[in-house]
Amino acid sequence: MKFLLDFFPIALFFIVYKTVGLYAAIYAMIAATAVQMTISRLQNGKFEKTHIITFVLLVVFGGVTLALKDPAFIMWKVSVLYVVFALVLIASIWIGKKTLLQHVMGKELQLPAQVWQRLTWFWGLGFVGIALVNSYYVKLAVAAREALFIATALDEKIDLIKLDCQTTTVEKLCLVAQKTEESWVNFKLFGTMGLTFILVIITVIFISKYTREKA
Repeated sequence: MKFLLDFFPIALFFIVYKTVGLYAAIYAMIAATAVQMTISRLQNGKFEKTHIITFVLLVVFGGVTLALKDPAFIMWKVSVLYVVFALVLIASIWIGKKTLLQHVMGKELQLPAQVWQRLTWFWGLGFVGIALVNSYYVKLAVAAREALFIATALDEKIDLIKLDCQTTTVEKLCLVAQKTEESWVNFKLFGTMGLTFILVIITVIFISKYTREKA
């Protein structure tokens, strides 16, 4: 249930983008994240810090994107978010007696302190990896978008998904711009979720040794 709740805003963003467009998808994601925070508050009696960080960055980067009609800001938000998560995780190794992962999962798992530190490094570096992959897709999308508008007199604030490339004088550039933006949207949902799932699988395999020993 928590997994579905965590990915609900991203899934809604994906659906709205495919049906309406990028800017409408940002509004939908902000609203969905607010709902996510509210549900979490009702279930747990408090707001989760990860939800608060996500919401603040989303409002800032999403707000700038909507104000300037420049998708680059909301695209880079994903990398910024994962880097922030990575820094918070790794910093917890030296701040306090327990790592953040141990605080979150310590009630369900009894592991040596050294193992918690290794897991913290693993997830921290994993989040950095996701941020770097996102950066790759962002650079492709931003470069293709810039190439399109440099070559034409099209309004730079237009939502690319609504543009009929066949009516432009640079159909190929238009299609590339649309395709790279769509690739980033696909990564935002399937890529981040898939890479996170891989991190989970590796974690389960890693800690299985210690759970077997305890049994």
